Amino acid sequence: MAFKNDSDHLDQHFLKDKKIVERFIKEANLTKDDVVVEIGPGKGTLSQIIASKVKKLYCIELDERLRTFLDPLMLKYDNVEIIYGNALDIMIPCCSKIVTVLPYSIVEPFIHKIIKCQFDEILMITGKKFATNIEDKEITMLSLLTNCYFSFEKIMDIPKEAFEPAPRVMSTMIKLKPLKKENITSFSTFVFRYLFYYKNKHIKNALVESLIKTYEQLYKETLTQRNARSVIEALDLDEVLLKKKFEVCSNEELNLLYMKIEMMNSDVNKLELLNR
Repeated sequence: MAFKNDSDHLDQHFLKDKKIVERFIKEANLTKDDVVVEIGPGKGTLSQIIASKVKKLYCIELDERLRTFLDPLMLKYDNVEIIYGNALDIMIPCCSKIVTVLPYSIVEPFIHKIIKCQFDEILMITGKKFATNIEDKEITMLSLLTNCYFSFEKIMDIPKEAFEPAPRVMSTMIKLKPLKKENITSFSTFVFRYLFYYKNKHIKNALVESLIKTYEQLYKETLTQRNARSVIEALDLDEVLLKKKFEVCSNEELNLLYMKIEMMNSDVNKLELLNR
């Protein structure tokens, strides 16, 4: 697990606790049909175990100083491919599973990246605060994004001492699975998924587009722009907030927006607004 500090050096934190490694492999539930992407393999501790259990293993590693440990894996296992580069910048291969002990400083851009990737589930060790915010459905930009696009399962908390050297914060092992549109029934989830898509637009314009697409997806009904504007007026949001871009909203503004949209979550409100 590589951390980049302000001086642009890599600070390595390697998972050393054998019981945590065993639990990680168990929760990955690997099979001979799996194509796995491991992000940040480090010295290859997990990689060797994974390679022996799966059809194909791609290892993506930023730190080329670890070639000494990783390159021999390709000689030992004919199903292993090592890719050197930043996982945020390169294409993540289509796979059944992603496994990673993720640098906590890049969690947000990583989540933004993987919502566009093709995979069935991701098992990751990440910062405890991030995991707690998702589990408690705290309305922050990152936890809201994660809950809108993935189902969440907490596996276990991990102490600092499980790593060498120990990181500054506690860790948590979690599992995320992409939410398929056809399985989403929450009005708010749909609206916010589209708001993230239109994050560079002003909220007022982004909401119009998001509501139109949500009604089409969730209710199979056509919502005109006029109807959508009526819905937004009914939210009674401050004009200053409506003129902001979604991506720069504060947590307080996100909470307000979420609360207002949740209030529209009944069919009664939906029909009333459509008939205006």
